[in-house]
Amino acid sequence: MRKEELDLLIEYVKEAALSGIAVDLSAKVGALSADMTCRMLFGKKYMEKEFDERGFKAVTDETMELLATFNLADYIPQIASLDLKGLRKRMKAVAKVFDVFFEKAIDEHVQSMDENRTKDFVDLMLSFMGSEETDYRIDRDHVKTIILVPTIHQM
Repeated sequence: MRKEELDLLIEYVKEAALSGIAVDLSAKVGALSADMTCRMLFGKKYMEKEFDERGFKAVTDETMELLATFNLADYIPQIASLDLKGLRKRMKAVAKVFDVFFEKAIDEHVQSMDENRTKDFVDLMLSFMGSEETDYRIDRDHVKTIILVPTIHQM
């Protein structure tokens, strides 16, 4: 999968070089990372799906910005409810985008439990749902949380 994605990037850069077109390598490498993460987690068909009207990269960039933003309420808990910088509102909006996308992905995976297709990470996580083999119970929220970890890690 990595080789295929990297080959696509190299081919794009070659074509751009032959055409004399400037390429923003930072943006292309960021897109490569996002594409590989989506493909690993959800399968190839999700790479073409619209994550949000802004796109996967824009939402992950906003998430990184929110994670890195200084929030005075972290140090003065008494003012946290005021949300002076609007960070809580923005964080909830980003969380909702991730939640909607993950719900759609899980629903589609549950509906298409075709044994002949290539299994991906979501299929693996769904196989643990409802399992009686361990003392731990995994539900949809657990699956979404586990999927979120590599998504945020790639940012």
